[in-house]
Amino acid sequence: MEIEELAKEVAKGLVNTGVEGGFECVTCSTAGDYPSCGCSQWEGGRADNLLSTIDGGSHYAGRSYSDIENAGELDALSALLDSEQGQQAQLNLLASDAVDYINAAIDNGLTDARCVIFAGIWGPTSTYIEGLFIKNRIARGYDITANLANLYQVWHDQYTDAAGVGEQYREGYENRADNTYNYVANLDLSAYGY
Repeated sequence: MEIEELAKEVAKGLVNTGVEGGFECVTCSTAGDYPSCGCSQWEGGRADNLLSTIDGGSHYAGRSYSDIENAGELDALSALLDSEQGQQAQLNLLASDAVDYINAAIDNGLTDARCVIFAGIWGPTSTYIEGLFIKNRIARGYDITANLANLYQVWHDQYTDAAGVGEQYREGYENRADNTYNYVANLDLSAYGY
């Protein structure tokens, strides 16, 4: 598969699994008082860039989550993100981001299309951590370059600790691994010759 085809599958996977959130999703970042927006939970400057491409979105750019919440505007921001224009803006940004996620997976050793798509769906958590995780597990002898079941099991069992996100996120990360695996394992890639 070509990079663009893999990126398309990653973008579809993020939307279809909802592991980052839906188009309408607006939450408070776990890293500070600012909004995480949309189907990839963009934050900070990335969220502001997304919002600037949607009519009326600049009104929310650069504001704290608390400010938007206290102004009673969370529902309006959610509706803006879920609008036809908001969804298309997210898909455009996601397609661009997905190329980075794919490159991180491939550059760090994954060779199978399904494995690359699986890892790519994890890209929004941290492309750097994703790549490092893959590289380190391959260096430790794990058979994950072209074996989706093995990649899933290693990811399920070890990614939370490797990412250093804390025990409170373990169940969520394990559920994300389960959902991502089930989605990718059942993908119909016959159009690409798989």
